[in-house]
Amino acid sequence: MHLRFTNTKAIFQLLVWLLVLSFSGCKYDDLTIAVPNENIRPAADFIKNNYDTRLFYAALRKTGLDIEINGEGPFTVLVPNDLAFNEIGVFRDADFDQMNLDSLRRVIAYHILPRRLYLQDVPTNSADVRYATLEGSELYASLGGMAQGAVVPSNKLCFSGAEASRMDVPLANGVLHIVDKVMKPQFELSIQDWLTKEPQYSVFVEGLKKFGLWDQFAEKGPFTVFAPTNKALEEAGITSLRLQEMVADNYLGDVLFGVYIMYQKHVFISDSDVFQIISGKGTLTYKLKDGQHVMSFGASKAYPTWLMTYNLRLTESDYIFAPQVGQASYEVRAKTDYLCSNGVVHDLDKAMVKPNQALKK
Repeated sequence: MHLRFTNTKAIFQLLVWLLVLSFSGCKYDDLTIAVPNENIRPAADFIKNNYDTRLFYAALRKTGLDIEINGEGPFTVLVPNDLAFNEIGVFRDADFDQMNLDSLRRVIAYHILPRRLYLQDVPTNSADVRYATLEGSELYASLGGMAQGAVVPSNKLCFSGAEASRMDVPLANGVLHIVDKVMKPQFELSIQDWLTKEPQYSVFVEGLKKFGLWDQFAEKGPFTVFAPTNKALEEAGITSLRLQEMVADNYLGDVLFGVYIMYQKHVFISDSDVFQIISGKGTLTYKLKDGQHVMSFGASKAYPTWLMTYNLRLTESDYIFAPQVGQASYEVRAKTDYLCSNGVVHDLDKAMVKPNQALKK
C-alpha cells in the first residue's frame, strides 16, 4: 500500500510538471485565436451576411447569380444598398417575384464586372471611363480623385451615375463597392427609341426632325441629351403648330434645338460633383455643334431630384462674353440618367432658347 501511494504521488508530481511546461510553451502572441475576418468570404457570401445589402442578395439568389459570383472570379460587384432599392419601389424579397426574370438578371449582371477594379485602378480626375460588365454591355466610371491644391484626395467615385459610398471592400474572389443607386440601363433602346416612346417629348422630337438633328440618334454616339418636355417648350413659345409654321432656314437649328445635345460623352448628373473636384467649378463647358456657342452644365443635389444649372452664351473665345443670342441661365428640377444604348437622356422642365433668340441675323 505504501509503494502504491508513493507511485501515485510521483505520477501526480510529474503531471503537474508537464502542465507547467505546456503553459510556459504557450506564451506566444502568434498562437492567439484570430477574430474571423468577414472580408475573406467570396462575393455572394459577403453580401448575404451584411444587413444593408439583403435586397441585392435576394436579387442575386432570384437570378442565380449568387452561385456565379461565389465562383473563382475575379469579380468587382457594385452593390446598391437597400435604400437604393427602396427608392425604386422594392422593399421585400417577394417584390422581385413580380419582375421579368430575364430583365432582372440583366440589370443585376450590369452591376458585376468580370475583373478586379479597385479605386486606384480608375484613372484619377476622369469621366466616362468604360468597363465591360458581366451583362455584356459597358458601364461608365467617373472619379474625382484630387482637387487642385488639395493634400488629401476626395475620391468621389461614380458608376453610370451611381455614387460609391463604400469602396474597396476586399473579397476572396474580387472586390466590392457599395453604391447609392440601382443602375437600370435601357439595354435595347437607342436615344431615338427612348424619346419616341415617351409622349411628353413629342414636340422636342418634332423640332429635332425639322432642324435635321434627329437621324444622328440612331447612330452609335455617344450623346448626352437634355430633353425638354412639351410643357417646357410651350412655355418658351414652341409648340407643334409653331414648328409647322417655322421656316427652318430662318433659324439657327444648332442653337434652338442643338443646345440640348452634348456629343461624344456620357454625362451623368452625379458627374457634376466630379467636375467640382477636377476643376473647382462643378461645371462642364463645351461648344455646340456650330462651333461658336458655348454651353456650360452643372448640377447639385436637391432630394429627391437634382437641381441643374445651364448657361448658354456666344463668345469670341472661351473667356470673353458677347451677348448676341441672349443668355439663358436656369435652375431646373429634372428626372435624370436614362442610360440608353448610345447615350444618356435627362428630362428638363424648362426650355433653354426661345425662337426669337435663334433667328438668323
